[in-house]
Amino acid sequence: MILSKPFSSFQIDSLSKRWAAVLLLLFAWGVSFAFLQFPPGDPDFSQFIYWSEDLADAKDFVAYYNAHPLRTVLTAGNLIYLGSFLLYLAGMHLIGLFYFTLFVCDARKVPLERAPKIFFTRIWWLILYSATLMIPGLIGFAVFPYLYLFAIPAFYVRSGLVLFDKQDVYKATLISAAKTRGHKFSIFLELVMISMVYTVIHYIISVTLASGSTGIFLVESFLRSFICLAIFRNMGMLFHMVTALDK
Repeated sequence: MILSKPFSSFQIDSLSKRWAAVLLLLFAWGVSFAFLQFPPGDPDFSQFIYWSEDLADAKDFVAYYNAHPLRTVLTAGNLIYLGSFLLYLAGMHLIGLFYFTLFVCDARKVPLERAPKIFFTRIWWLILYSATLMIPGLIGFAVFPYLYLFAIPAFYVRSGLVLFDKQDVYKATLISAAKTRGHKFSIFLELVMISMVYTVIHYIISVTLASGSTGIFLVESFLRSFICLAIFRNMGMLFHMVTALDK
């Protein structure tokens, strides 16, 4: 049903109050640009990459690691950058969830003035839930990265169940898996389509603009922000659809 309008996810300004979507996009653009233009710490991981390649080629992994421990290639600046990158991802996720809240309010004919109250009242439960799963989630992603291609569609309506139906976060996870039954492949295709659009545009940007220039940071940060809101609009469309079917 979502795929009947394959590009509707990109119509992020299609709200009754268009200015709200535009302001949110501009805010996300500013956050992304600030991170890309002025990254905290040291984003240069070339030494770590060389170390990883040498470790993979070593005949005795233990001996090589003992002679060249990880701390010799990962600087404090690298760790600061990794931490700030995780905070950046978390911030963009929260911005996306706020757009999700605006979209669902608009679809349900709820005044958009109520969106901030809905968002800030319930978002803390999602933050707490995400914090408890951060370490095992990162480990799982490192070991089984492709598992997330199948896990994400199952959790697609969880945020809506917490924010709008006031479900417990853990219970909402189980309900989300049930409600997305029959839609998971459609969600997967939608995410692939959005990812392909991002990849193509990102490639065009990389071969057109000078690497490290202010221009490429401006365009790249806008693209990231736009795609972020497009994903959460797609999420909002599915949540509205499955809850409308329930009614």
